[in-house]
Amino acid sequence: MKRFEVGLKIIKKTGEYLKKEIDKVRKIKELKYDVKLLQDLKSEKFIIENIKNFYPDDSFLCEEEGLLGKDKENLWIIDPLDGSLNFSRGIPHYCISIAFIGKNENFGIVYDFLRKEIFTGIKGKGAFLNGKKICVSNLNKIEEAILSVGFMRSIKDINYGIKFLSDTIRKVKRIRIMGSACLDICYVACGRIDFAVYLELKRWDYEGAKIILEEAGGNFEEKKVNGIKVFIASNGKLKLEF
Repeated sequence: MKRFEVGLKIIKKTGEYLKKEIDKVRKIKELKYDVKLLQDLKSEKFIIENIKNFYPDDSFLCEEEGLLGKDKENLWIIDPLDGSLNFSRGIPHYCISIAFIGKNENFGIVYDFLRKEIFTGIKGKGAFLNGKKICVSNLNKIEEAILSVGFMRSIKDINYGIKFLSDTIRKVKRIRIMGSACLDICYVACGRIDFAVYLELKRWDYEGAKIILEEAGGNFEEKKVNGIKVFIASNGKLKLEF
C-alpha cells in the first residue's frame, strides 16, 4: 500500500478514536497558555504504531515524542491533535495532521473528524477536500480579506501579536482567532479565509497543511520579526506588512 493510502486510512481510524474521546477528556499537564491531554499521547502512539506496521524503517517527527528513527529520506510529520485546548473545552475547531516528506512523494492530510472534512494535498497533483478539488480565494483587495491569527505561546509573542493586530485590524474585513493552525491554513487553501498568521509554530503545526495550501495555489512563508518567527499562509494575491 502506498504511503498516502496508509496515511489516509490511519488518519480516519484515529479520528474515530478521538471522536469517542470527546466526552472523556483527561488533562495530563496544564501549561500557561495551553494544555496537554492523554488523548494527544494516545492518538500519536496509535498513528506511529499503525504506520510502522506498513513502513517500519521510516522516521517520525511528532509533537509528543519528538524525532524518532534514522531514515532521513522518509519522514512522517505528525500532529495527533491540533487544537487540544479547543478539544478539552468542547470548542469544535481541531484536527489531526499527517505529512510525509520523502524521496518519491510529498503529501499532507488534515482531518477535521468532527465535521468529517479531509483535506489532502499531494505534491504536483493538487489539493482536495473530501475528494473535490479546492483552490484559494481570488481576493486581491486587503480590505475584503478575512484573516485568522494565533499567537499565545509566550509573553514575547503575545506582545508582538497585539501590536500586529493593532496595526492590521483596520485594514481587513474581519479577524478570526480560532485556535488550530493546521485547520486555519486549510481554510485558506479552500478559500474560506484569505490569510492565516501564526507565531512560533513547530513543523508539526503546519507541514501537512502547507503542502495542501501550496497545491491549492496559495503561498506559505516564514519571516523573523523582532526575533519572533512569523508564519504566513495566504492566497498569494494579498500582502500584509510585518
